[in-house]
Order: sequence, then structure tokens, then C-alpha cells
Amino acid sequence: MEKQCVVPTPEEERENSRAVIAHALPFAIWLTMFVWFEGYNARTLGGLAVLALFRPWRWYPRFNWRHLPAALGVGILIFFVWVGLETPWAREKVPAVAEWYDRLLVEPLKPFKTRELHEIPIAAESPEVREAWAMGEEVERTRLPFEVIEEGPFIGLHEYDPRVTGWWVFWVHMFGTSVVIAIIEEFFYRGFMYRWMLGSPFFKLDAGVLNWPMLLLISLFFSVSHFEIGAAIICGICYGLLYIKTRDIWASIIAHGTTNFLLGLYVVKYNAYQFW
Repeated sequence: MEKQCVVPTPEEERENSRAVIAHALPFAIWLTMFVWFEGYNARTLGGLAVLALFRPWRWYPRFNWRHLPAALGVGILIFFVWVGLETPWAREKVPAVAEWYDRLLVEPLKPFKTRELHEIPIAAESPEVREAWAMGEEVERTRLPFEVIEEGPFIGLHEYDPRVTGWWVFWVHMFGTSVVIAIIEEFFYRGFMYRWMLGSPFFKLDAGVLNWPMLLLISLFFSVSHFEIGAAIICGICYGLLYIKTRDIWASIIAHGTTNFLLGLYVVKYNAYQFW
């Protein structure tokens, strides 16, 4: 499909510039805050402030409630795609598939290697393991796909564990991933980047136009900022198709938020902090 060419008026050019800034800057600032701020509270509040300042939703119609079932369905589907081949069930039932998924589509900077595992401190092991280790026996140490706290009262726990942060901070984190990130990323990737690559002024273009090369390119770009690159590509395609089918950016936002919310519950329930 050829790039859509619309000759903008001077006012449309100015409006297009405002729209580009309102979509791109919140995303850039959000990424920068991961360097500036260590705590998720500050990132979440900062993200809300940035969204309130730039208000990218000004160029979109309100959410159509008829799209809610599709949005929730896509969000739930992508949650299962995201964790499916890394669950204990998959490793037990289809170990070869799980292993090669791990080797090829997780940690893209380390091709053909499985996700790195980390030994927990000996003090965090079970009494039986600690006793055997102290007697010089060979013991099988617990290894996790994420790093844990090495010392102190929370030894052996992840830094985002609610037992470390407190439940208030956990729910702020959940709000940040389920609401703030979903809004910022969907306005940037689906609302802006996809249509911007199709033509200008991007906010005037029909959101229902399907261009597979552009959709795949944006989905690949989306995957770069995620650890599980294979799942992220599928995720980007599904969110993009949902937006194109419904012409409703809020549908893709709800789908994205649903995935992230379920992922957060899974993380804390099954101690799977590699996903956070």
C-alpha cells in the first residue's frame, strides 16, 4: 500500500506538529524517568503529570463501550501468550518447545542461550540445604530467573516484592503498568507511529487502514523495549489489529492494561518477577 498523501493546510501543519509532540514527548519522558527515578511511585506520578500536560487523547473520539469485550479478550489472550511458554506447566509438558522459545525469543541480545538464572544467597535457602552446605556436601542450589536481595531482613526476595515495598507501593506499581504505561505506549506506537509512517497529517488518516509491513515494523519496534521479544511482537500485532479493526485507541489501551494487570497478579502470585 502506498503512503497516503494529504496536502495539509498551514493550520493542519501546525496542528500536526502539536499532535506529534503530544504523542512522542510523553513516551520519551517516560523512558527517561527510568534513568532519573529508581522508585516506581515517582515514575507513575511523573507519567500521570506528563499525560495531563500533553493530553494526546485530544485527537481521538471517546471510548466505544461496544469494543470492551474485544479489548478484554485480546488483553487476556496476550497475557497467556506472554507467560505461556515460561510457566512450570509448559516446561514440564513441552520442555523442548519451552527451551527453544527461551533460546530464540527471550533475551535477544543473547541468542541461542536460555534466560540467565541467579543463585539465591545460601542464607535464603531452606534449613536442610543450609545444613548440608555447611557440612560440605554438594547441594542443589535454588536458581531464579531474576536477581534477589543479597542481605538484610528481605534476603532472597525481589526488590518489587510487596513484602519488601509494602502493598501500597505494589498497587502504585500496578497502576503504573496497567494504566500509565498502557496509555503512553498505545498513543505512541499505535495512535502515532503507525499512522505517522503511513502519511501526514497523521491524525487525519483513517485508523482502519491495514498495512501489514508497517504493522509488523511497529510491532518489531515495540518489542525492542521488552525483554520477551517474541511475545512482544505478537502483542504489538494484536494490539495494532484491534485498533485498526475498531478504530478505537481506547480499545487497544484497555487490552494493553488488561495484559499488564494480569501479568502483575501472576508475578506476585507465582514469584515470577522476571516479567516485571
